[in-house]
Amino acid sequence: MSWYAVETLHRAFTEARDLLRPVRAGVWLRLALLAVFAGGTSVRPPGVGIVTLPLNAFDVPAPAPRALALLAALLAVGFVASVFEFLLVDFVEPDGDRLRRSFVSHVGDGARLFGFRCCLGALVVVPLGAFVAGIVAAARDGSAVAIVLTAICVPVVGALVVSALAASALTTSFVVPLMARGEGGVRAGWRLVRPALAAAPGEFGVYLVVRACLGVAYVVAGSVVAGAFALPFALAYGATALGGSVGAAAGVVAIAIAAVGTGCYLLCLRGPASAYLRVHSLLVLDRLDVPYDYPA
Repeated sequence: MSWYAVETLHRAFTEARDLLRPVRAGVWLRLALLAVFAGGTSVRPPGVGIVTLPLNAFDVPAPAPRALALLAALLAVGFVASVFEFLLVDFVEPDGDRLRRSFVSHVGDGARLFGFRCCLGALVVVPLGAFVAGIVAAARDGSAVAIVLTAICVPVVGALVVSALAASALTTSFVVPLMARGEGGVRAGWRLVRPALAAAPGEFGVYLVVRACLGVAYVVAGSVVAGAFALPFALAYGATALGGSVGAAAGVVAIAIAAVGTGCYLLCLRGPASAYLRVHSLLVLDRLDVPYDYPA
């Protein structure tokens, strides 16, 4: 028996190659920009629910202004990332005109997706915070309850994290393209995907396994790219300790190496990888019994 996630691997490579060739600077640069925020499947935990927990009852200090500013920045990045997921779908589809839809036109879709991701994050963060607060309180009293709570917390939170990651991956891969086609919000998209999930749960399970394997390959490739620039960067950065004109020159070289390394990573790895992964998910979605047809 063949699986959709396996069958479409080669075609996804062909489609991504056709997108990237012939080499056009505008296509590669725009794809790299989109890939900075979009293309991943992980849950971006926004920290929702942290400030609402009764932490003061356990003498935990309130978040500092810098922490709140960092939280606001993370929320802003999460929102932009949600909007960019739709722009990436528009970008990689063969009939697209390369970001024909503006950022503004996808703000509503992005807000719905961002809200869904916030809910997923809260489902993990709130129970984890409650468990940690309970463990800290019990440990202060020297109670054995802390051990019991710890034993319960690990499997419960672990199951929540895995479930949230799977839900986020399936939503980004299969619901976002339906939303981009005007099929409504996240709930409406899941109403279309749910019958296919019930009819062929194995297809979705295999897709998650294949996606995880591709993610491991991506991490390995990223490590190779990082390693290629790590040694010269470390040498240049270490030379800054010499001070004087030599140290200043070494600092400039270190910054240049970091900039070139980041550019190579985004242009040569993250951008093409994001295009491939998104095309692959679209081809799998095309095989499922949902109202989506991958443009020929």
